[in-house]
Amino acid sequence: MFTVCALAGVLGVAFIGCGDDGASSPSAKGLPAEVADMEELETYGCGMDVIGEKVYVTELEENYECDGEKWFKSYDQTKPSSTESSSSQKTDGSSDSKTFEKEGSSGNDKGEAKSSSSRPTEILEPEITVNETCAEVGVCDAMVKTDISTWHFVRKDGFDRDMEYIYFVEGTQLMVKTIDYKGVEDIDTLKVYSDMTNEISQEYAFNAAKSTCKNGGGNDNKIKSCVKDTVKALPECNASREGFIGKKDSSSYVVCKNGSWEKAKEIDMDTYGKTCTNAEVGTRTNGVVTETNKYYCTANGWVSLMRWNWNVPKEAYFNPNITYGSMTDERDGKVYRTVQIGDQIWMAENLNYADSVKTPSLLERSWCYDNKTENCDVAGRLYTWAAAIDSVALYDNGNGVNCGAGVNCTMPKKVRGICPSGWHLPRFDGGYDDEFLILYNAAGEETSGKALKSQIGWEYVGNEYIGTDTLGFSGIPAGYRISSGSFTSAGHLAYFHTTLTSADFSHYTTHAEYLSYGSKLMGKQRLEKSDAYSVRCIKDSE
Repeated sequence: MFTVCALAGVLGVAFIGCGDDGASSPSAKGLPAEVADMEELETYGCGMDVIGEKVYVTELEENYECDGEKWFKSYDQTKPSSTESSSSQKTDGSSDSKTFEKEGSSGNDKGEAKSSSSRPTEILEPEITVNETCAEVGVCDAMVKTDISTWHFVRKDGFDRDMEYIYFVEGTQLMVKTIDYKGVEDIDTLKVYSDMTNEISQEYAFNAAKSTCKNGGGNDNKIKSCVKDTVKALPECNASREGFIGKKDSSSYVVCKNGSWEKAKEIDMDTYGKTCTNAEVGTRTNGVVTETNKYYCTANGWVSLMRWNWNVPKEAYFNPNITYGSMTDERDGKVYRTVQIGDQIWMAENLNYADSVKTPSLLERSWCYDNKTENCDVAGRLYTWAAAIDSVALYDNGNGVNCGAGVNCTMPKKVRGICPSGWHLPRFDGGYDDEFLILYNAAGEETSGKALKSQIGWEYVGNEYIGTDTLGFSGIPAGYRISSGSFTSAGHLAYFHTTLTSADFSHYTTHAEYLSYGSKLMGKQRLEKSDAYSVRCIKDSE
């Protein structure tokens, strides 16, 4: 594991790698492992060389961490005896630095980022090369029908003596001047070709002149004919030019990849000159061409945040302007971020609990998207209705009654379901204490969806639908699983289980809250109990 620190940058929020947790200690950087109070801590510099280092403040009983500029309360408090800490939203809207752990590789990434320390910034222009191709041809063959000046040759007369022929036009009449071996000139009017503006007449005249040339051996005389060809081409795409962008023509660009030039994509142009090496993994940047576009550096290079990408870790989806709390699930030790919204405390990420031995309701009723374990690390698991409410525990009459598809269940007011101890599934019943309705009102009726969606990861269809995540709920488009076994809608939809079953046909349907990439609102929808959706737990009230 390594720690990644969030820093506010010119081109958007950036995350920079802080090294392996076990690679160095505070003492190795000249820092004590523990200080008495904040006054003592402030005597130690917090610069770039100690980013990510943590020092325990005895008076406050808390870890503090350096973000390169100041000391702040660390996200990692490591309290084995406590499972949660309070959470709240900042009221001044300012940006606090955040630290969090990244577990293993990001999403579906394999391998490491490129190790080059810099990226090219200039656009390569085509190099101009002029190629001249020359050939010797007989003077007869070099004649051009439409160019009388080329009807000029030397041939042998009947006595094998040189005779020069020069054709020309006076008015519309074809004429020929001959010069014999003594230099005596003679001009003849070729009356049969009196109208050289006529294409047919010109054709006959040309063939006759060419025949005269060849019959006298005129083709034995050679002339040099050269053709110049101007070629505009980019230089060779080789290892030294890897990643360079070249201008193919006035409106199209290509990028050098793996030894060949290929059409440049939007991401190639928008991240041109931006470094994405091992040191930058976890950083964000805005687009070079389109500044509103956002990109994230993974171990395999830049990826767009304007649509869903499993290579982007879950930490990137949190709002950097929100102060999150945390909660530890004692069942498996997983730590979740939490956020306080009004009087409610919500999980700020999707549940990822999968122990079907401790919780039999989960057996064959929860999945990772596309059945890839690493996808659960990003978006949590997808649960059927029976799994979400933990039907075995809730309705066990000694025979393990299943409250899933095909069974009409009367729900108690509060259902823990598969949530950790002290937390429960959100209630949706239309009453005054309807927990999703309270959340909806806090988010604002007209823009509830925008306020609850994460700022990145949703398929872009217009600025009016971009998530603002003003409350820190950080809803991500995790998609869902259909009972037939297929997965769909990652990047487009987020569904969250509630404890409400549909009034009609409740044997097979339930209600879920949803967020959509093409809507500014949060809504509810009747869904199949046998399909699988995300779970967000809410903390029990005191």
